[in-house]
Amino acid sequence: MIYELVESDTRLEQLLELHQQDPFVAIDTEFRRRDTFYPQVALLQLCWDKTAYLVDPLKISSTAALSQLFSNSAVVKLLHSPSEDLEVFQHWLGVVPTPLFDTQRALALLGHGFGLGYRAMVDVFTGDVISKAETTSDWLKRPLSDRQLHYAAMDVTYLRRIGQTLHEKCVSDGRLDWLLEDTQALKIGGRGPSAKFRSAWKLSPKEQGVLQALIEWREGEARRLDRPRSWILPDGVMTLLARKAPMHIAALTQIEGLHETVIRKRGTAILGVIESAGSLAPPATNLWEAPAKSREKEWMIKLGSVVKVRAEVLGVAPEILLANKDIERLVQCYFQQNPLPSDLLGWRYDAVVEALLNTLSESTPPLQVQQ
Repeated sequence: MIYELVESDTRLEQLLELHQQDPFVAIDTEFRRRDTFYPQVALLQLCWDKTAYLVDPLKISSTAALSQLFSNSAVVKLLHSPSEDLEVFQHWLGVVPTPLFDTQRALALLGHGFGLGYRAMVDVFTGDVISKAETTSDWLKRPLSDRQLHYAAMDVTYLRRIGQTLHEKCVSDGRLDWLLEDTQALKIGGRGPSAKFRSAWKLSPKEQGVLQALIEWREGEARRLDRPRSWILPDGVMTLLARKAPMHIAALTQIEGLHETVIRKRGTAILGVIESAGSLAPPATNLWEAPAKSREKEWMIKLGSVVKVRAEVLGVAPEILLANKDIERLVQCYFQQNPLPSDLLGWRYDAVVEALLNTLSESTPPLQVQQ
């Protein structure tokens, strides 16, 4: 395992200039996220060929050259399951890698299974076993140990070799456009902070409006203070606040789980958010979708079988072709006569969605698809 620790702007710029014509670069990060909203970057790993370059962000003062590399459309960036890494890059560099080739997604599109971890991928392609011993290391502590550096180097050395192999296979199998379409649509932070409130559909429209206002306020405070959302206001407390809509400090003390410290620091602001949201007209439509009804669930099962058959024909993992939650969205859109979400109108429409709509229309009124 060959690696170099990069601890100066000058050396980093030399490396980036030396490798600016290389078509692929494998990228990974080590970071910590315990008591902050934003992930704290602790190490950046780059590999263009066989040498892993371990960039110490605590020693680097200029990131302009890195931002240029990440934005260079001529260089394919190889990452494995990069959702958390993208948050790191967005906060640290202000950009995310493009074009982005997610090897985990590629594995699923090439029929190697869904959600395959990095170590499992290495085992499948090389038979080598990577230790997990340094996974929970304190990567912000300096100096980094030899074991940490060796572990970090392995994360990109294997990725560089396997990633190019998968890229070439995606090209030959006609899957590259599918993968790039998916990675371009990736949302940093996933489905957003509202997604975790799965039971919010039970609230009245007015209560949903208050909850949404609290979510947006908490998000802003968490970003401003760089503290976890739960430190600002716990999830369960927010739902109770939306239901009970307290209008004075004394009423806040009756909310289960709302600690005195939070009331003292943020009580007035919380009451202001509730009062402001409560004075508005309730949302015209529910902000949270109710779970599928019995009829819809029956159709989800039927369509799930179609997806599995279609996935087998295409040689892809069923979950990457159309996940259960996406089947549910499609069925609900169909029966509610709503337009399909844009992410179901790309390559998946031709691959499977059109067939599912045809299956539905055989027994139910057709959906007017808006493309």
